[in-house]
Amino acid sequence: MENFKKKLKFGQVLLAAKLFFACGVFSLSSRYFEAGSLPGSTQDLVSGFQFGLIMGLFGVLLFYIIRNIRAIRNPDRLKQLHISETDERKLFIRQNSCATGMNFIIYGLAVGTAVSGSINTTVFFTLMAACFFVISVRGVLFLYYKLKV
Repeated sequence: MENFKKKLKFGQVLLAAKLFFACGVFSLSSRYFEAGSLPGSTQDLVSGFQFGLIMGLFGVLLFYIIRNIRAIRNPDRLKQLHISETDERKLFIRQNSCATGMNFIIYGLAVGTAVSGSINTTVFFTLMAACFFVISVRGVLFLYYKLKV
């Protein structure tokens, strides 16, 4: 259990680094990448997408940070988290639904969408549609394997 606790503590450092990186990206993007040449409603959509993406990332990172802190402090929660993360059924579902590769593609499309929103609206909408399509495929595969297994 001590090895798992060390792994969680290292994960905490990585999560905190990701959180600070996301704060920096949000600060820089809101300050330097204003797309003033876009029409008003499109500019609002692009800004809203970028803000929602960053706030969603903040929420997910804070959730995992708090979950890990609570697990490290309480041995019962640590054991429960260890069992949950090493559950063979969950690992099988993640592996068969191509979780790692699909997540990498989703993250890349989301970042590309956020960046392209300040440059070109056509590229922004195309990448946003592709991102939503990949998310929906990932969700369908996840549900399929969850119900199948």
